[in-house]
Amino acid sequence: MTSRLILLCLLASFTLHGQYPKRELRGVWIATVQNIDWPSPRNYNAIKQQEEFLDMLNSHQQTGINALFVQVRTAADALYSKSEEPWSAYLSGLQGQAPKPNYDPLAFMIQESHARGIEFHAWLNMNRASMSTKNLLAANHIVRKHPEWMVIYNNQHLFNFGIPAVRHYITQVVKNIVQEYDVDGIHFDDYFYPYPIKGAHFNDDEAYAQYKLPNESLADWRRRNINLLIEEISSTIKSVNPRVKFGISPFGIWRHKSSDPEYGSPTSRGLQSYDDLFADTEKWTKSGWLDYLAPQLYWGTTHRVATFGPLAKWWSEHGYGKPVYIGHAAYHLNDQWNAAELSKQLTQARSLDQVKGSIFFSSSQLTNNAKGWRDTLRSTHFKHMALVPPMPWIDSIPPTAPHKVSLLKQSGKWTMRWQAGEPSLDKDPAAYYVVYRIHRTEGIRGIQNAANIIYKGQKTEYLIDPSEMQSGHGFVVTAFDRLHNESPAGTIQWIVPNSN
Repeated sequence: MTSRLILLCLLASFTLHGQYPKRELRGVWIATVQNIDWPSPRNYNAIKQQEEFLDMLNSHQQTGINALFVQVRTAADALYSKSEEPWSAYLSGLQGQAPKPNYDPLAFMIQESHARGIEFHAWLNMNRASMSTKNLLAANHIVRKHPEWMVIYNNQHLFNFGIPAVRHYITQVVKNIVQEYDVDGIHFDDYFYPYPIKGAHFNDDEAYAQYKLPNESLADWRRRNINLLIEEISSTIKSVNPRVKFGISPFGIWRHKSSDPEYGSPTSRGLQSYDDLFADTEKWTKSGWLDYLAPQLYWGTTHRVATFGPLAKWWSEHGYGKPVYIGHAAYHLNDQWNAAELSKQLTQARSLDQVKGSIFFSSSQLTNNAKGWRDTLRSTHFKHMALVPPMPWIDSIPPTAPHKVSLLKQSGKWTMRWQAGEPSLDKDPAAYYVVYRIHRTEGIRGIQNAANIIYKGQKTEYLIDPSEMQSGHGFVVTAFDRLHNESPAGTIQWIVPNSN
């Protein structure tokens, strides 16, 4: 092979792997508040709710989505049965009333997601106790039980994070989910202290007077409250199940350069989460409390105040060793954006070292194929399957290689079969397997090419399509554990010429 041809091959390989990374989180937020994504408004039939979810899930699987972030707590309520908080009104029309026929939506969604090889992250709203002070609340709702924990702001009941018992209560809600459900992660959005409203006062004066440190400003006290809560939730998750991931999706601007010359982002106007929401993501990541960040970069690539590209670069540089998943505003497809804008964002995000994936808000724009975006993902950006990146600080021990790999022809059909390998060092079983179709010139390096993935699933056999049986190619299988560590390859099964 000439040097020019080698260079062209390397460039082609670089382009392919860059456009189609093998490891990339591809997520969607599924909002249940006000029935934004699921279940549909006034769908109070549990069987139809399950059918709707399966249709949505299957659509996302076909698109290449590998992680769901589903809102299971909207306002001190629950879309799951094993909870001290009342059933969400978005399921039945009446808070506290169980679905009919009765089922556990969270257990159902987890089971169906995992059956398709899709991660399930339980998304909880942290600060809301009611959507409106006029809502009809169940008798056991926390507003009724502990009105002294609440601050009424913008006609909503909000938790007062300055009260230690409030922080402990929220932590116990998280602990219960981690104990009772097989979730892959716990996820919070950008609602800490509320977004400021001009002329409105968040009245936590009494708690501030009681719990502040000497000479501690109100802003520093509020940030300390959120820091204590994040730390308590993090340590609780890891004590109950250290394999569960913990991540947060903050507002897209932490602080401006003008506010913090050393650490601030290249912005100068707009809300700052550190100053206005009292959310110090810098401290959380540096302290190791989080496993990932998913900043909400809901501005376009040509936005004059908060431009997508520079902000994405800033967040990539402030992950401190943990992955950053960019939150994209797919909902803008309903107004001023088109698919080309989101394509630009994905391309820019993929060029950044610590950006390891994207999450779209919200699910409906993908399932409804708004402005052709779902089709664009399937045909271009997500053309080939991607695997969730591992998190070695949680688990770095891979499974052992699959055993007894064979390629056999029976009744005119070729089938690849294998068996689970020996137990790994940490005794984690294989969660799923991946089969690659590689060319002999690639050798085992072919498993790094996402375009070569032809199967991902829990089965230990794969029926090969006749079009894949071409001389010069072979098949290889690897095992993955729950945290997506990949085993060494099993024995490569090369296609023998004229084997068809």
